[in-house]
Amino acid sequence: MNFSSNKVRKVAAVTAAVWFLGGCGLLKQVKHGTAPVLTTEPRLCQTQAHQEAFNDFCYAQHWLTYILDMQKIGWPSRVQLIQELGEEPAELLQKILLSQGVDTPYQHRLRAQNWIIKLNTDAPDLMSKLVNDIVYDNSKQLLEFESAITILSSINTRQEKTIIELQLLLLERDQQILKQQGQVEQLLKIETDLIEQNRNEKR
Repeated sequence: MNFSSNKVRKVAAVTAAVWFLGGCGLLKQVKHGTAPVLTTEPRLCQTQAHQEAFNDFCYAQHWLTYILDMQKIGWPSRVQLIQELGEEPAELLQKILLSQGVDTPYQHRLRAQNWIIKLNTDAPDLMSKLVNDIVYDNSKQLLEFESAITILSSINTRQEKTIIELQLLLLERDQQILKQQGQVEQLLKIETDLIEQNRNEKR
């Protein structure tokens, strides 16, 4: 499938990037109504079959609108929307985008990665590239970071537990040493008393 317009690719990529790069200047402009309005509708679908499968998601402007609307919804509401969606291509894409918020739990973002793989079998080439470059790769990196943080946290927890155990062991040994010192001092005192007693008897 041939896409001759570089502009289409760029506009589509920027549109999808807005959700995942929340807080950037373009997003703020859109929220305040100062962003430039697209005068044409860049199409991600080039066949009738893809148009019927993805409907409004064939247009970059719809991605932008959908992504901005999602940012207003918390995870509990988004997960409910996900549960109501089916497995049709357009619904699968919606579930993927609904799973990309920063408040989405790890396991749900991981599940969305599998949805992307499934979506790629039906999506147009440009849409598939867009989803992979903007969604899949970024989400994969976030998942790796979160996994690394979890591992480090687990290691830190184990180390902290080990440190506490060592501290308790040292405290126990200190108490044993103090006890032994007390016993030695008592023995020395007894020995001193005996020596003093012998001297007194000889006198």
